[in-house]
Amino acid sequence: MRSLATAVFAVLFFAVSAPAHAYDARFSSPDRLLQWINDYRKDPQPHDVPAAVKAMHTLGLFKKQEDAGLLIGFIAGVLGSNQSKADRLVARMFPMPAKEQGIIIRAIAYSGIPEWPRLMSRFENRMPLRKPLINDYISGKEKTLDELKLDDGAFVIDALWGYYAATGYNAPVVRIISALPWSNDVRGSDKFSWSKLRAAFNSEEGKDAVRKITAGNMAKWTLTANAERDRGLLSLYKMELQYQSPEIAEPLKEVIEAAESFQADRVQKEAKAAIEKIKAKHPGDTEWTRASYAGSVAIATGCVVAGASGIPGVAVPCVIGGALYSGAVKLWNTAR
Repeated sequence: MRSLATAVFAVLFFAVSAPAHAYDARFSSPDRLLQWINDYRKDPQPHDVPAAVKAMHTLGLFKKQEDAGLLIGFIAGVLGSNQSKADRLVARMFPMPAKEQGIIIRAIAYSGIPEWPRLMSRFENRMPLRKPLINDYISGKEKTLDELKLDDGAFVIDALWGYYAATGYNAPVVRIISALPWSNDVRGSDKFSWSKLRAAFNSEEGKDAVRKITAGNMAKWTLTANAERDRGLLSLYKMELQYQSPEIAEPLKEVIEAAESFQADRVQKEAKAAIEKIKAKHPGDTEWTRASYAGSVAIATGCVVAGASGIPGVAVPCVIGGALYSGAVKLWNTAR
């Protein structure tokens, strides 16, 4: 009887003391958590997001914040689409270690809430060690998601897909579409162009080409792969064809055709080839892509690639049922 009583006490103790998300199957592993993110926009449950954020921390998905674009964008989207609840949602994300409080700060700044600086300031006393970062965002030294350039790295497009996952809004996807012209390397043709001439004499042109072509192919592949699983995106793409310039419409048609025939794998191979081509043209300018694209948290080819185990390059289990494709990280890693 004493043993039974001890066992019952132990169960009750852990039931009370363990964090709530530890018993939520949706957040019990990286693949389940990211599948929940993928399904979120179909049935938004903002009250569950703070628990999900704490699970992200527990699962080690915040270890490298530059690799967490999808997650930061998702949290930002939840805040931006629930402005009246944003204060309460952020409050419930604490406690959070000082290092990882940067995730919350960036999510607030990226949320698009008109008075996001005021919201951030209200939590300054909860994050005293992160005051310099808070000041950098409020002063404008650090950029919001809208201010970041699409060729600044994988993080930006990851964050835009995360915002879409949280909201289903068209704007983040339309912005990714705007990068499609970069998927074609015009400098590789025999046709004369002033940009090609400048590239021959200006090393910055070479670096610019590496950034843009990598980002453009990242956009093309993720747009195709996501539309294979989210057919609603195809309707958006077709609608955008009516309003986009020819340089965007042409690759967008290719995305639509590839998505309709489920040829994302082919687009991925073509993207890898384009990246290899630009790397060969500018062999000294690959540092940007290597630094920006290696090791990110991404959902690529149906699997979550993350450092959740603490060992770089180790992939956690695949997301089942078709997950949001985010980032060209796996594309870059395989192209290397």
